[in-house]
Formats: sequence, structure tokens, C-alpha cells
Amino acid sequence: MPLRGTGNFCMKQIVFHIAVLLTFLFFKGSIVNAQNLFHQDIFYGGVTAGGFSTGQGAGSGTFTLYIEPGSTIRNAYLFSYRQGHAPLVPITVNGTPYVFDTLNYIMTASHPAVNSIKLYFADITTDLNSSITSTFNITVPNQFGLPINWGWFTAFIYIEYENPSLSKVATSLWVNDKDYVGYESYTMSGMNPINTANPVGLSLMLDRACNITNDGTIVNLNSNALGIIGLPDAVNSLWACSGSKGHFYYQNNTLNGLDDDTPDNLMGGADALADISTFLSNGDTGYSTSLALNNPSPGDPNSNLLLINAYTTPCDTFSTSVISDTVICKSENIQLFASGGTNYYWLPEAGLSNPNLVNPMASPDSTTLYTVRIENTIGCSRTENVLVKVNEPPNINSITITSSICGNDDGNISVNATGTSPLQYSNGNVFQSSNSFSNLATGNYTITIKDNNGCSKDTIIFIPEINPVNTFFTANPETGIEPLLVDLNNQSTNANNFVWTIDNNPLSNSFNASYTFDTSGLYTVTLIAYNNLPQCADTFSLQIIVYDSLMIQIPNVFTPNNDGINDVFSVNVDGAKEIKLSILNRWGDVIKVYENNTLMSPITIDIWDGKFKGEFVSDGVYYYVTKIIDTQNNTYNYQGFIHVLK
Repeated sequence: MPLRGTGNFCMKQIVFHIAVLLTFLFFKGSIVNAQNLFHQDIFYGGVTAGGFSTGQGAGSGTFTLYIEPGSTIRNAYLFSYRQGHAPLVPITVNGTPYVFDTLNYIMTASHPAVNSIKLYFADITTDLNSSITSTFNITVPNQFGLPINWGWFTAFIYIEYENPSLSKVATSLWVNDKDYVGYESYTMSGMNPINTANPVGLSLMLDRACNITNDGTIVNLNSNALGIIGLPDAVNSLWACSGSKGHFYYQNNTLNGLDDDTPDNLMGGADALADISTFLSNGDTGYSTSLALNNPSPGDPNSNLLLINAYTTPCDTFSTSVISDTVICKSENIQLFASGGTNYYWLPEAGLSNPNLVNPMASPDSTTLYTVRIENTIGCSRTENVLVKVNEPPNINSITITSSICGNDDGNISVNATGTSPLQYSNGNVFQSSNSFSNLATGNYTITIKDNNGCSKDTIIFIPEINPVNTFFTANPETGIEPLLVDLNNQSTNANNFVWTIDNNPLSNSFNASYTFDTSGLYTVTLIAYNNLPQCADTFSLQIIVYDSLMIQIPNVFTPNNDGINDVFSVNVDGAKEIKLSILNRWGDVIKVYENNTLMSPITIDIWDGKFKGEFVSDGVYYYVTKIIDTQNNTYNYQGFIHVLK
């Protein structure tokens, strides 16, 4: 393996340190010291881990881990990661297909080649305990029709086996939480005090490296160079760009390499395992490391996924517990709880009321794996994990509203929603499968949509109101002398209830009405028409004029001189249906007769233009005689004189 020879070791180390320094200077603006502690424990037994990758393809491979005979599986995790937004596929382990819950990811990072990478895990402790094996056959299926570099291509397995005949072991498992820029720097802190008298294992699980020349990863720890890795492991040799995995097991204070990994203090080529005890001080509770791209020019930085430590510690074993995995709906809160320690450190801190409480309140926006580091005595800790799965509430895509006809209560609401089926809908306390609500009056309605997870979404919907009532009537006649009988003809539409009033006094509730006005005056007749409910009303009014008796105005002078003023002898009459008027000269000769038996009252009648046989009469006094019959068939006779002045 590179850098392991004796002849040119010093010169290669100098070149390597220069490469590390240049890489550091090139990328130092991107350094952020942070990482996620996924798991930490102290127990009697051993730890083993390894992985298989198809790089950028599909296929099967086998790797062997070590589990001490007579042991029981304490914890076992299967990890895989998704590049891009590839759909779910089964990763098969020893014939058992595992399909990861896409909400259950413990790392997300951006990557230049695929935009997004998410790391997933599955707890396979129970599966391994039912049939303990150390040989793992992995199958990654074909994934057709995806954009380049999208897919699922790998599987890592991490196992803790418990055995009272073995020495005490400590383990810390770290998950990358950095976007890939080609230089990722990490600071591990909060580990149990490290006993450097025994080996301290560091196993890296990396992927997407094709060779060490162009995209190998320079590994640096506490400013010490460990080597350049990036060649495929022996179990991945058939596939390009499958990267390097540190295969190992640790028990009885000894670090052991598996596959092509060796437990010395260097890494190189396909060897992603190192004993880092010589780079630490006894009692250290952490270290810093950096993973830098050997050649920073390519646009495809490698994928750093897991960093595993196995070591010994003076801390004693102790028991802890944590609230069970739980499911909530988005916008809900959940109180976390752990026990077994004196100090508690919850991660991630975002969304927690206080990350250092034993029972913080959590308000996650999305599914979150909370890791609590439980400290029993100062500096001695182990972790517990609780997955809070956050289900999205139903999503309202559209709402259809039908207005209510006033008085009919026939409004409708129809909600188009999506979510975990079956969905149920409520307009109150009772849920139904139908997404429509009918026979609704105008007003606000709170519609609740609940999915099969029990998550709900509320929305307030207003149903407007339409009032189609149009009130109208005619009165016959509208004027006349007392007593005056008036027929009221209802011509309203879209109404089924009617109220007639005269000057706000009730008259009738019938469709049509009639009324005799016995005294003179100005009367307001109003019709209120509505559909079922009084508030669904429309109103229309007419005024009726009633006179005491026949009204007639006859002038006693007019001037037929064509000046446009008072040129015609006119009579104003109201309350009449027939009239006959005769004009006579001083000798009793009839010179003009006007007669009309179809009067419409009130009316102004032009009787005489001052001519007789086509010629204007001479100035003087003339006489008229008139007979009028009113609307009640009463007859009136009037006579008088007229002055003609030209």
C-alpha cells in the first residue's frame, strides 16, 4: 500500500504533508467544525463493521465481519445512502430485503454531482439475534431510467456484540453532516476518556472515490497525516468508484483489520482503518480530523458517510433508557425523556426547549432522530436515540364553493385534498368519508381533513349568499277621487311569502291585493316579498293619490297670437273619465265642441286654438258649457266665460 514502503518513506511523507498544507490553504474558507454523534456506548464485548458498494452500478458482493462465538447482538445497524432523489429500492442482506423509510434519514448534505445525499439507517438487531452470522451478502438492484449518478449503491453494517467473557469496549459512531466541497473538517468531542495504552480504532466509510490520484481522500488527524485512501476494497473490486471502507473488529483491547484493512497507524489505497492512539493523549475525549480531496480540481468530491471509533476507557458500564420512537403530526410538540444519568445533552438542538434537560420539549419541523448523550459520572457517557417521525398533515389542493340561495340553505362545499389515505372530513365533530358538504346556509364553516395517521388540517370557508328575490307590482289606478278602489297586481319573482302595507300598516299577506281609499291623501303602498325567511326580502313601493272630488281647472282668458304663450284654451281635469265641452259666441252660436270619453286622469286637454272655420275669432267674451262624468260615474255640469285677447 502507498506510503508503507521503507525506501522512500521520508520523502513521500514530506510530499504528503505539503499536499495536506496546500489543500488546507485552498479550502480553509470552507472549514466548519461540527458533526453528529449517532451512537456511543460502553459494554463488555466487541465491535465490528464493514461495507460493500457498487460505486455507480448494481450487483452483489460479500464481506465477512467477526462476531465472537457465544455472543449476543447488542446493537446492529444497516446504513445506506441515496444520491439525488432516486425512488425506494430494496437493499438485500442475506436474502432479506430492506426498504428504508425515506423520512428516517440521519444525514443530509449537498453534493456537486447529485445535489443531494441522504444517509439512512435501519435497526437490524433483532434480525441478527435470530440468526447470528458474520458473513453478509449484499445485493443492490438495478435502477433504470434515473438521471446520471442518482440511486442507491451501497450498504454498511455496524455490529456490537455483547459477551461477558470479553473485555470492556467503548465505541463512538459519527455521521457526516457537511456539504461536500472536497475538504471536510470534523471535531469529535464528548467521547469517553480514551485509554491510549490500547489501540484506538478509526474506521472510515467513504464512497464515490475512483482512484487516489484524482479523487483520493487525504486523511489528517490532529494535524498528523494518516494517508490517502480511495481505492475500491477487495469486496468492491468489480465496480468503479466504490471508495474505501474500514473493515475491522475490536475486542479484548485489540484492533483487528478485516478484508484489506490493517490496524496500524496509517491509511492508504483501499485501507481505511487506522490505530490513532499514537496521535492522542491519554484521557482525551475527542480529536479533530479532516478529509481533503487529493486533487481539488474535479467537481465530484467523495462522499464521507461514517466515522467509527472503537477504543477502551476507564469509564464503567451503566444502563440508560429513553422514550420510545414516536410519531407526531407537524406543528405538534412531544416531550422527550431519558434516564440513567446526571447530565443530558440532546442533539440536534434545533426545535428543543432546552437541550440539556432530561425531558426537553421537542417541536421538530420534520422527522428527526434525536440523540441524547447521557453522562453518568463526569466525562463518562453513552447515547440513546429516539426517532420522532413527523407526519405531514393533509394538503388542501382546491376548494369548490356553491353559494346559498337566501332562504333555501342550499350552499355546498367540496374539498379536494391529498394525504395518507383514507382521508376523512368534518364540519364539526362528526367525520365522514365524503369530501362534500351540502344544504348549508351562508356563513363561516370550519372544515377539518384528517388522514389515516391522525394528522389533520383545518380551514375556514365562507359560503356567500345570493338573494334572487325581485319585488315589483302595479296599482290600478294610481290616482283618483275618494272613494278610490285600487287593484294591486303582484309581479314579483323568486319569492313565496308576501306582506302588503299601506303607510307601514298591514294590509294583506296574499299574492295580490286590493284596497278602497275612503279619504283623500297621499298613500304609500309597499310590498315586501321574501323566499322562506324574512331576511331574504326585497321591497317595492308605489304612491297612490286620492282626491276629495273631481278636480277641474278652466282658465278665463287666453291669447291666441302665436307668441308661444297661452295660445291655446286648455282644461286641467283629474278624476274624470268622460268630458264634453262646447264654446259659444255672444249670440249663442256654437263655434267649437270637444268630446272625450276615454280620459286618463289627471290630464291637460287642449280644447280650442281660438279659430272658427280656419280664422281667428275677434277679441271678446265667449262662453263655455261642459259636462264631466267622474270615475265613480258621477256627472258634473260647469259653465262660464272666456276672454279672447290677441
